[in-house]
Amino acid sequence: MSDKRPPGTLGVDLRTPGLRPCGLCGEVREMTKAHVPPQVAGNRGRVTSATVRVHNSVRSNGRLAAGGMWMRSLCGDCNSLAGLNYDSAYGDFAKALDTYQRARSSLHLPRAVPAPPVRVAPGRVARSILIGMFATTPQLRVTFPGLAVDLRERRDHIALPDGASLRMALHPLRGTRLASMFNGYRVLGRRLYYNVFSEVYFRPLAWALIPSDRGYDEHMGKSLFDELGWAIVDEWPQYGDDVTALDLRDLCRRGVPHVRHPLSGPEQDNWVQLFNDKITAIIEGQIPE
Repeated sequence: MSDKRPPGTLGVDLRTPGLRPCGLCGEVREMTKAHVPPQVAGNRGRVTSATVRVHNSVRSNGRLAAGGMWMRSLCGDCNSLAGLNYDSAYGDFAKALDTYQRARSSLHLPRAVPAPPVRVAPGRVARSILIGMFATTPQLRVTFPGLAVDLRERRDHIALPDGASLRMALHPLRGTRLASMFNGYRVLGRRLYYNVFSEVYFRPLAWALIPSDRGYDEHMGKSLFDELGWAIVDEWPQYGDDVTALDLRDLCRRGVPHVRHPLSGPEQDNWVQLFNDKITAIIEGQIPE
């Protein structure tokens, strides 16, 4: 789509080296590469990515480079927190889903489907992706400081803060995207809106941390997440590390939809997207064949 917004430059550049506050703990230190999702989920090697910029309403992408989807936005200690404790569970979950999806003979997007019959460690997976989301913007720590502390302290049972909801869907496409704190609304067709604190699209999963205080807006319509039936996984962080093999069908009884990002599909020209220059960062890429 053509980005409709006032002249300016979109661009929190979280890929450059240097001293800055860590996205999770807030300490000013040298930042390390935080791969989101983790490298064990296939986010490495020939996966390419680039920073998206918007200047005077014209969108441009930086040079694609191999090595995965990452932002230099967590200190070494916070980056290792996920890598040592949670990322392997995320990798196992992603591999099981990918194997299941590749065995399916057809795929139509978007489509609500029953949850796949795979096992998951819900607490560990949720902690892995939430720490990754804190890497996408330092503003998330400012908005939800208690959640940042709970993740850093490795609390056994973590409740999402009031005003936030964690959503999950299946995303079997090769296009990838990380983005923080932006919103959009559909201006052609049925009114829908899309509002996120942070989002992660990387096959076979899509995740979004979204505001929970609205499901319908009289001016912008219904939330796209509710319209498509994204799975609500707010309770996953309440599971401890000792819960390692629950059936996804029991956790997502209403199913999990197949989705594509609304700004990359056939209806992308029907949407207007809005950014905050100071806090929005967008990275997009491709998973090779």
